[in-house]
Amino acid sequence: MIEQQSTDEDERLSAEAAYWCARLHDVDCTNEERQAFDRWIAADPSHQHEYDAMLVIWQLADQLSPAHAPTPRHSSARPRRQRSAWRAARMATAAMLGAVTIWLSGWSAGLLPAQAGYYTAQETPRKVMLADGSRVQLNSHSRLIFATFRDRRSVWLKSGSEGYFEVAHNSEQPFSVLTDNGQVRVTGTRFNVWTDDRQMLVSLLEGAVVVSPPNGVQSAQAQLSPGMQARYRQGSNQIDVEHASTTSAIAWIEGKLVLDDLTLSAALPLINRYLEQPVRLGDTASGNLRIGGIYRTDDLKALIESLPTVLPIELRRHDDGGLVLKSRYASL
Repeated sequence: MIEQQSTDEDERLSAEAAYWCARLHDVDCTNEERQAFDRWIAADPSHQHEYDAMLVIWQLADQLSPAHAPTPRHSSARPRRQRSAWRAARMATAAMLGAVTIWLSGWSAGLLPAQAGYYTAQETPRKVMLADGSRVQLNSHSRLIFATFRDRRSVWLKSGSEGYFEVAHNSEQPFSVLTDNGQVRVTGTRFNVWTDDRQMLVSLLEGAVVVSPPNGVQSAQAQLSPGMQARYRQGSNQIDVEHASTTSAIAWIEGKLVLDDLTLSAALPLINRYLEQPVRLGDTASGNLRIGGIYRTDDLKALIESLPTVLPIELRRHDDGGLVLKSRYASL
């Protein structure tokens, strides 16, 4: 009886681990589910061991991409319990068969992706080859999720990220880049997208793209031709389009930042991408000052420190340790 209870418990634990493997690597996994997974892991040290073993099996079966989010770690003094590989494989196989049935139904309806991947760039830019043959260069500290559906290809570019895209042509599967500040739709072209928490900037080098505002914003789409840029700022009811230097737009690939006679209010978001702690404006007057030039992206702290020598501003340190730019004449 005790042996049967132990077997039942092992089967239950393997089934739970297989379930969490499926949920955590689904693009629709919610924050509440991730919190539930954390509670499940913390409830018993054996849960972490079982999940780790199940994750290896799923990865070997090529069901999951190792580029997905890492597994949380929890310390444990208990030794890892012995488990049979055939039992884990059997439970994983059963879970995958059920998942495959659901997946095929969702894929045929265009709701679930056939392939998905998660990519990040840390301190330096990173080159990425997507599953459809498209190439992306991610700027430092950028994050990207890519998925292929039956009738489309989708990229989610996280806030604070930038990518230069060379899209493989496929008219039957249009390619879209989605951000919190709008989206870009293409079939095959070369373009750059930068987005932060307030805006999205799209620069087109080759081909054609359609830029749309975020859902719920009543604004016309913008059709770009090579040599044009489109910018959407949160709170705006329009997409601003202008001619711009495409060479400047992708200068970051060579480790350069080109500031083409910009106001400090427009330049600081571009500079702050490369700083450990963002610099803020202390008043409107300092934000209206203009700056230009070509700078190394790995030495922009030196640019900030030199600003008081070329502009009528002061560099002050805020109580939280951050730097603030304030006009010398703001109080006059």
